[in-house]
Amino acid sequence: MAHKGWLALAAMLLLVCCASIAVSQQQTDTQVFTGQYNELMDQQKRLVDDWFRRFSETIEKHVDAEEGYNNLPLSVKTTFNAVTHALLRTPMTDASGASLGESAITIIDKIDSVAGKIPGAGGDEQFRIYIQLKPGMLKLLDKSQEFKRRADNTIYHKGYPVCYRSTGGTPSIQVSMTRDGSRADIDVDYRSSKFPVFLINGHLSSSNSDVEAGDNDVRHNSQWSGLRNWWQNLLGLPYIEDVGNVDSDDEGMVIPRNPAVKAKAKPEEAVYDFLNSWLVEQNPNQSIAYFAEQAYACIEVERGHKIDRGMAKYMMLTGFQDINKQIGTISDLSEAVRGVRYGGGSRGKVIQQPYHAQFVLYNIREDLATQFDCTAKLDPGSASAKAARSKDFGKYFAAFFRLKTGEETGENIVTVWTKQGGYWKLVSYDVAPSIEEYRVPDLAAKPEVPKLVTVEGDKKLIQAGRDFLEKWFVKGQPDQAFSYLSPQCYSCVNLYRDEDTPAPGTSEEAARLIRQGMDRMAVILGDTKKLKDVISAPQPSNQDIRIVKHSRSKEFVIASIPNSMAEAADCSRMERGEDLSFDEDQEKVYGDYYAIGFQMEATVEDAGVLWTVWHKEKGEWKVVSYHILTP
Repeated sequence: MAHKGWLALAAMLLLVCCASIAVSQQQTDTQVFTGQYNELMDQQKRLVDDWFRRFSETIEKHVDAEEGYNNLPLSVKTTFNAVTHALLRTPMTDASGASLGESAITIIDKIDSVAGKIPGAGGDEQFRIYIQLKPGMLKLLDKSQEFKRRADNTIYHKGYPVCYRSTGGTPSIQVSMTRDGSRADIDVDYRSSKFPVFLINGHLSSSNSDVEAGDNDVRHNSQWSGLRNWWQNLLGLPYIEDVGNVDSDDEGMVIPRNPAVKAKAKPEEAVYDFLNSWLVEQNPNQSIAYFAEQAYACIEVERGHKIDRGMAKYMMLTGFQDINKQIGTISDLSEAVRGVRYGGGSRGKVIQQPYHAQFVLYNIREDLATQFDCTAKLDPGSASAKAARSKDFGKYFAAFFRLKTGEETGENIVTVWTKQGGYWKLVSYDVAPSIEEYRVPDLAAKPEVPKLVTVEGDKKLIQAGRDFLEKWFVKGQPDQAFSYLSPQCYSCVNLYRDEDTPAPGTSEEAARLIRQGMDRMAVILGDTKKLKDVISAPQPSNQDIRIVKHSRSKEFVIASIPNSMAEAADCSRMERGEDLSFDEDQEKVYGDYYAIGFQMEATVEDAGVLWTVWHKEKGEWKVVSYHILTP
């Protein structure tokens, strides 16, 4: 059976949305689940039927539920399947074991929208479903022993502050609700936060809820068995772990050192030659020459582990050849490729060019190109903070298209191009981003986010926080920055350490692990002249915190937090894998504790936010706990 991780262009070159093509030469006696409407369970069909019925009423035009669902982008369907499957496999019982409902999916009244992979969107805006809840579900979740009320969302899930998470550890279902319990966004978190990786690798943060990423499908089935990873079959190519025996001198396996189209030509000429050489002329080895070295990182992004880079080009070539066999002989590129438009707003300008029907070419802003950069996803330290913020056009171009065979078309594909060494090179690619957003019925009403109260803060606390961050990230003095940490916060290291890192046996060992993490971040960021170049302030939305006014508010946020919140954040009271949780009905007393939060700039997608909780010890402000908040 085809393997999802075989992405070299197995993942990139998704051919069709039906089993007859995708599983050719791999058919077994068992019918392969292809992710189509007719394979959904009754509870899922009910939600889909209602979704498209309401959508049809909204646009005053009938949209068939089965046809509409089958034509949704891949990541939308995998997200819907994964989240609803987890809900279907989660019982609802009270403390005595009595049933509260058929399963957790009964909390859903209606689906409003499903968000799959959306380039440029925040991590808390992807890989989730937006729903309307049945009346009384907030109280029902309170009674259910399968869910526990957690601390209100502070940074992410704006408009959905009330947080419930399924019990039983990671992976877990997160239900983020409006205050009135009428609506929610629901996602599955497959991985626990780690320090410092979740602060610097935004890719890990957003794909944390993507069932297609890495081995998340395996993690899903370890918690809720029975999810068929049908999307692996859609990739259509065999999983080749080792092509070490390939003879590069074989006919058709010789890959030119340079591509045919030089940089003095227009970018559309390079994209056309790339596709035409491969699909029409049946010489995919000529097409592989267009791949820049950094494009091979995209294979590792999808697989979730390293590959033999020396064999990467031959893995891609073998995949290209297999696609040629499936499409067959064609006389014109339009028989195998169709252009699609990107719904990314102002960050892409359409270029009028003669091959528009085969691929839509955009001049894209540098910040968007950075978000597609697979090397930066794997190693955020390699990402340029300046490029990630740049609004300049002219350096990068993106071709959007779909492969097709007969009447069947595959998923949206984007290839990003730039000039390198005198030639046009393909530097990154992505599969199935939700670039045709108008195809996804979105009936969700955006919840209001009330403005937070602003207060004056303790001046010594403001100075201490600034000094802590300056010494850590700008002055190259992580040892002095570490001196701001109280021994009370050392226990936090156990909540965010890697699985392969043994639990510290002493306070000294815990302190050493924290220092190592701080040093690693300082090394990744390198020489920094200004704090604003490496960190930025997140935008809190929790109504229980009060924003402190200070002159560096764009770089880090300071909030006055109630004593009850700070006490609940005490790491010594928490178990590994446990979320923050506190009683919101407790009296709110302010002035004793503050929280300072920031997120890294050197990321290609939303990374985690580090919240440090401060309290006075012997007259000095110290960090008494810290927590990583992720989408």
